[in-house]
Amino acid sequence: MLEEVIENLNIKKDGKYIDGTLGGASYTKKITELAKEGIVMSIDLDPLAIDNFSKQKTDRNIVVNDNFSNLKNIVLENFDDNVKFDGIVADLGLSSAQLDDESRGFSFLNSQSLDMSFGPKIDKDTYYIVNNYKESELERLIKEYGEEPWAKIIARNICTSRKKSRINSSSDLAEIIKSSIPKRFWTGKINPATKTFQAFRMETNDEIKNLENFLDSAISLLNVGGRLVIVSFHSLEDRVVKLLFKNKYRENKDAFKIVTKKPIKPSEKEVLNNNRSRSAKLRVLEKIK
Repeated sequence: MLEEVIENLNIKKDGKYIDGTLGGASYTKKITELAKEGIVMSIDLDPLAIDNFSKQKTDRNIVVNDNFSNLKNIVLENFDDNVKFDGIVADLGLSSAQLDDESRGFSFLNSQSLDMSFGPKIDKDTYYIVNNYKESELERLIKEYGEEPWAKIIARNICTSRKKSRINSSSDLAEIIKSSIPKRFWTGKINPATKTFQAFRMETNDEIKNLENFLDSAISLLNVGGRLVIVSFHSLEDRVVKLLFKNKYRENKDAFKIVTKKPIKPSEKEVLNNNRSRSAKLRVLEKIK
């Protein structure tokens, strides 16, 4: 949703901006192009994203390999005290590079490892979660984070399978999940393991807690007229963003404005060109005082 993000950021040519999720760098590059006299700081926990952008960065780009939940400390390390930003963006989806790299645990086809972490600084890995969580814990996270109606059966089958031998790869895990869901309930071209993989990825990376930390910090760093733009792909993440924006507005209606009364969704054209964008929702909060 590049066009929608850039439109809602209201880029100033001499502004200061943060891209909290560098990824494929599409937002960073466009912001840098439009803020001709400004500064753009981009953050990503994945070294792959940092390396891919390193040859394209300009002297107006600051690139940080860290978790965006550490935003306040990252800012303190790179800017003067009391700095404020004219726009902050975060895209909570996985980058195409991460999804397409079969050596990473995000791929259903990966037969080598089971690790869906965004980077090497993650404390717990997916292998540990899958092979050590109790059945009730697995069911809870698959139901809550994956919104998977077959969570109970999937959790049971994972526990049954790991008693015979450890689940070592994403491809093995995907097969267990697929066998747990009757084929008549599979949805089109979407892999039946998608929701459960999403749940394990979110648990591995502690995504909800990190998002909440990032949002709190980002809002406190906005300049007057500055905007926080968030693109989410999961209903739970979108709910976190929606409620936090509402709470900030209710606490101080003179200081904040919710620009998007309803989330902005991708155009039909974008969905046709990039099917992964179909579930995207964009929300915007502006600091007005």
